[in-house]
Amino acid sequence: MIEFPGTEQEVRQLERFLTATENLPSDEGLGDMRDRALAHAERLSNAVNIGFAGEFGAGKSSLANMLAGADILPTGPQHLKLPLVIVAYSETPETTVGWWDREPKIYSGIALEKAAADEPDFISVGLNTPALKEISLFDLPGTGALDDNYKETLDLLKYVDCAIWCTNGTNAWRETERHLWVQTPKELRENSLLAVTHADLPHVSGSLDRVLSRLNKEKGDLFRSVIPIGTPVAVRAMAQEPEPDFALWETCGGQDLAEQVLEIASARRLADLEAAQTDLKQDFLPYLETLDIPEAETQHTEAASMHATLESALPPLENPILEDWLAAIASIYEDLREASAIEPAAFLNSCQEIVEDFAERLEQGGEIDPAADWIPGEFEKATDLLLLLQFESGDAPLKDAISILAQLSDNLAWAGSRVDSAQSKTGT
Repeated sequence: MIEFPGTEQEVRQLERFLTATENLPSDEGLGDMRDRALAHAERLSNAVNIGFAGEFGAGKSSLANMLAGADILPTGPQHLKLPLVIVAYSETPETTVGWWDREPKIYSGIALEKAAADEPDFISVGLNTPALKEISLFDLPGTGALDDNYKETLDLLKYVDCAIWCTNGTNAWRETERHLWVQTPKELRENSLLAVTHADLPHVSGSLDRVLSRLNKEKGDLFRSVIPIGTPVAVRAMAQEPEPDFALWETCGGQDLAEQVLEIASARRLADLEAAQTDLKQDFLPYLETLDIPEAETQHTEAASMHATLESALPPLENPILEDWLAAIASIYEDLREASAIEPAAFLNSCQEIVEDFAERLEQGGEIDPAADWIPGEFEKATDLLLLLQFESGDAPLKDAISILAQLSDNLAWAGSRVDSAQSKTGT
């Protein structure tokens, strides 16, 4: 299993530097440091971009679907003309229609046809797929032999960190493909792969050894490696029940391609992380020391914001169990303020323990309105959710935990109230 390096600590340090210097008089030196810090924070907070490019009919969209684990992009002969399509992580499926010079439009669910009708510059499809937290997939428009699409493809390749150039195994690596690819930056070529598609077809597989021998001699510094892939076979292998056919997945090239993509993406993330660490050590943190700003002032901005969000969601009611609940929640924030940094695991564990204690207290009965017998079940469910969040990484689990606490507070405000204008009940 290829592990991506964690970036949470460095992102917090970068945000601390940017917050502390936001309102300082600007000069050339500080401006340069802020630009670099912003660039590092953006790089480390976003996924690594993997691009899929190739001539029409090379199978790039099928390959992108395979790695995304979902049949999202249209494949084969079709009349739907699409611009750049980005497949990225999203909590709920959604389709964003984007233009370079105006505000985007968002559709719920997967709506490529509706999005294409708006004639956008690009389309982003959001999927709740864990792998997409680390990598985003860029499906570039197909190119034709030396037509105007070549320029568009070259322009779009600037946005990717690694490219997979798909060449049709029936006539692999034509001169028109090479003509475009040699114009890409050397850094991109070093992080890119040449995928020989349709390797599962009989007339291709029969001469595959000879084709691969030729391509490995010709690739030079144009690609990191050449990988044959039978995409339909790979999809079929992973769709087997009750578990994927891993032997077939390996022999068709799926495993080799997936591993190399993840290796390249992980190496890129590590390089970005090391660059940020160098700037933090040499420039950003020493500069903060000259400002003599207490570290806690900048580190707990997010916690204070979360606390304010929680408090603003609560109505002022005379409600004993709600008051005890708020006191317990406040103790968590006090611990955060006294700590040198926000530890997500410790915070989530504290939340879980408090919710569990109140779930047991509610089960004893007598403290909430009899009509609110659904409330104890909400606390039990929240206990399970908070436990699961402890196995996730990043800042998202912290925000999810705050939402859970706010919702439970809202529930208790209704359940413990004896006023006639009690709020309508809502679930976690």
